[in-house]
Amino acid sequence: MGLGASLMLALSGACSSSNSEVKPDGAAGSGGATGTGGTGVTPMQCPARDTFTEASHLTVNVSWQPGLASMGGTGQIHVWGKTVYTASGNTLNGTLHACGFVLPTTTLTALGGGGMILIEVPDSTWDAPSMPTFPVTGTQTSWDVPSTVNYSYTAVIGSTASDLQTGDWPASYTGITMITDAEGDMNPGLTSIPRSGGSYTLPPTSIAQTSRVDKLYVVIRNASSPMLSRTTCDEASGPATFMHLDNHVVGCHVMGGSDCMPTEVNFVDSNRAIYTITGATAQTKIVADTATCADVRAALPM
Repeated sequence: MGLGASLMLALSGACSSSNSEVKPDGAAGSGGATGTGGTGVTPMQCPARDTFTEASHLTVNVSWQPGLASMGGTGQIHVWGKTVYTASGNTLNGTLHACGFVLPTTTLTALGGGGMILIEVPDSTWDAPSMPTFPVTGTQTSWDVPSTVNYSYTAVIGSTASDLQTGDWPASYTGITMITDAEGDMNPGLTSIPRSGGSYTLPPTSIAQTSRVDKLYVVIRNASSPMLSRTTCDEASGPATFMHLDNHVVGCHVMGGSDCMPTEVNFVDSNRAIYTITGATAQTKIVADTATCADVRAALPM
């Protein structure tokens, strides 16, 4: 039974994250935003930059199959990031900081207790000093409109294990090693919070539904390659290909109790929803060097 979604993300970095996983090596994104690739864009010359800071917002269309206690559906995942670039001619090298992640709502069947599940990461998490950063490499045809810009990155939040960068994603959460405390809250991985109240319910720790979790500790991997066209001197948009978008729940906290026992972690992790990517697009916008993650999300809202 799929209990919700994951975060992972990353990312152009990641995200509110969740207890779900996008199937690794899924379908590539397709299609670009209207007005890119020279269509409806007025050519213009733009000044060259030695360094700059750029906000990014990736919109990922996904679907998921029904599970034992959850309904299938479609929706969107939104991923924000902030990248500080250094330019050398038309070669770009940068450092990516994940700035946000929004998942679609999933619905439980009567067997799962009914209600909706939405997993979120608090906005304040993303600006935590301990949040990791990741290298970005890219190229461009020029600084002018409508030049093209391509960049790639791999972001793993919650673990420093080198084999998670490009290798096969472990089948179980027990395969995740070198787990770190991403936001410095004394919990493993990245802490995500299931929404509760109203129509929203907390994920159960077993099919008996005798207890539910109010915190999920996740590790996420996001590897993407956007292919953009400049629409102004400061903005670009276009399709994005996802090589990896994975996660695992490596721990959790029982509402009104203590941290989950291994059997409870295994139940939540084993029953996370698995997304199939059906398409993805990216937008970027140059922002102030002092921009926070809140500024990034405001610059490129949903």
